[in-house]
This record gives sequence, structure tokens and C-alpha cells, in this order.
Amino acid sequence: MRMPNQILTRIFVVVLLTIALYVAGALAFGWRGILQNLRSVPPSQLVLVAMLSLVNYALRFWRWERFLRQLHTVIPLRASLGIYFSAYVMVITPGKVGEVFKAGLLKDRQGAGLAVGLPIILAERIYDFLGVMILAVVGLSFWPGPLTGLTSGLVAAAALPAFLLLLRNKRLRQALLARVSRTARFSDHGVALNDALSNFGALLQPARGISMLALSTVAWLCEALGMYLVCQSLGLDVGIGDAVFIYAAGTIVGSLSFLPGGLGGTEATIVWLLGVLGAAGSTAASAAILIRVFTLWLAVVLGFAAMAQFRQEIIPGRSASETD
Repeated sequence: MRMPNQILTRIFVVVLLTIALYVAGALAFGWRGILQNLRSVPPSQLVLVAMLSLVNYALRFWRWERFLRQLHTVIPLRASLGIYFSAYVMVITPGKVGEVFKAGLLKDRQGAGLAVGLPIILAERIYDFLGVMILAVVGLSFWPGPLTGLTSGLVAAAALPAFLLLLRNKRLRQALLARVSRTARFSDHGVALNDALSNFGALLQPARGISMLALSTVAWLCEALGMYLVCQSLGLDVGIGDAVFIYAAGTIVGSLSFLPGGLGGTEATIVWLLGVLGAAGSTAASAAILIRVFTLWLAVVLGFAAMAQFRQEIIPGRSASETD
């Protein structure tokens, strides 16, 4: 599956818009103060923040491998690494929908049907969202600021994964399948839809779902701890619990905005919540920039690096056997 030129163009546009957004933010909050803050951060702290993000990626790759094996799909480790990490380029697509590219690669390069890839991607998103929700709820218990709109917002955010979790019910899945199969667009894909829904239900079974949820929560906790280190490096009086809540809330807002990479929504939430704790605007903006560099743009860079390193596994025209 070749990455469409349209997606590459959109990625380029998102990068330009991000630069414009950060420049506008720097002008609004005082670019001199932001530059001074960024220069004051010890490189050793930045290395730790980057390492925490890398642990997050490694844990989620392990989850990907476990999902594949749960659906009786085993592919070479090199191919799995290439397919999984190259999709990180797609984290700056709206709602991360570009990650369907990962399912396409799994089908085209390894022969695993979309009935395997798509349920895994959807399950990943659900476990990620629930893991971040858990962090937000735990962090909320430490939050000293006002709760206006925060509690109700978290409850509303929980509605989406709760609805999708209902699909674990076999009777509900069959009713949904029967309804969708009656439409003209999907009338010829009943078997594939049934397989996809069955696989999706299998990935949400409680026996394994609890361990997957725990793994996801720990993975996102790593990046939340990165938020804490960023705050400490900028001299902000922010505790671990507060930092966890700020990062989780920003991530949820960014996800629900369906903007590319949550751009704007995540940064604004982080700046606002740090401001509630008394942080100066330029310092809060500096924290938002730093944490996004190491939790969003590091992933994008890693995605492009994976595309270059594992190009034989993801470039069409070469069979998997030719790359062994």
C-alpha cells in the first residue's frame, strides 16, 4: 500500500500550520521569554523526557505484537517494526484516521486481511483513550484548581469508549452487522464485516483486556511523567499528580477535537491548566511546546525514520520473501 500523495501533502500542510501556530503563540505570550525558558532547560532533562516517550512507543509496540498473536497473525519482527512505526507519520492526520495506512500495509505486505488490521487499530485507540482517561481521573484527585467543566467533560469523554466497549456483546455485534449488511455499500462484505467484528470482540475480552488496559495506562503514564519533568525543568511548582492530570486532560481534548495531532486543542489546554496553577503565560507556553516536541513530533520523526529504515517492508512491488 503506497502512501497517497494527498496524505503527504496534508502532512506538509499540517507542519506549516503547526509552525504558524507556534509562532502566533510565541508572539502572544512573549517570544523572548519563551526562548529564554527553552534555553534554560538542561539537555539532560530533555534526554529523560525523550526516553520516557520512547518507552511509551516500545510498550505500545509490544501491545501491537500481542494483538497480532491473539488474532493468530505472526509476521517477521522486522516487518512488524516497519509497519507499526512507519504509521507514526500518521499521528498528525485528523483523529489519527491515517493510521488505517497501517492496516493497509499489514494486508498488502503480509497478507493479513483488513479483518485483522482494522480491529487492532480500533482496539488500540480504545485502550489508549481509556488509559489516558484513567490517568485523568487519578490526576483529578490531586488537582487543586477549580473543577468547573472538567468533571462533566471527563464524563462526556468516557461515553465514546464506553459505547465501543458495548460491541464486545455478541448479540449487539450481530444486530449491528445485520443492519450494516443491508446497506448497498456493504451488502457484499458481510463475511469480512463479521470477521472484523468478531476479532474486535476478541480483543476486548475482559481476561486479556485488563492486562492491555494496564499496559496502555503505564505507557501513557510515561509521557505524563515527561510533563512533570518539563514543568520541573522550567521551575514550575507542579506536582506529579497535577502534571499527570494536565497532560491527560490536554491529550483528551486534543483527541476529541479531531484536529491533526490534536494541534491547538492540546496546547491550549496545557497552557490554560498551568495558568490555573499560577504559571506565567510564557512559561506555560514553553512547557506546552516542549512536551509536544517530545510526545508528538518525536513520533513523527520516528515514523519517517522507520519508513527509511524499513522501506523494503513497506514499499510496494517487493514481496515479503524478497526482503528476508
